[in-house]
Amino acid sequence: MLYPVAIEVGNDDYAFGAVVPDLKGCFSAGDSYEEALSNVVEAIGGHLELMAEEGQLPPQPSAIADLIATSEFSGWIWALVDVDNSKSFSGVLI
Repeated sequence: MLYPVAIEVGNDDYAFGAVVPDLKGCFSAGDSYEEALSNVVEAIGGHLELMAEEGQLPPQPSAIADLIATSEFSGWIWALVDVDNSKSFSGVLI
C-alpha cells in the first residue's frame, strides 16, 4: 500500500516535520527532508506493529490528490511510502 506523507519544510531554526494523515498520531521529524522521510518510515512501522498487536487492521490509504486539496497541509511537500502491511513491516520510499 502507498501511504501519503506530508512533509513540512524546515529551516535553520525548525526541523522538517512528517505526518501520515491516514495513521492518526503517526508523525516524525528530521533535520533534512531525507531524514524526516526516513524517520517517518520507522514511525509507520512502529504504528502498524502496534495496530497489529491490538488486532487492528491498517486503514486503506487516502488518494494523495484528496489530501493535497485540503487546507490542513497547504504548502507542504508530499511523498508516498510503500508499506508491506504483512505482519513483518517493511517500508520503501517512493
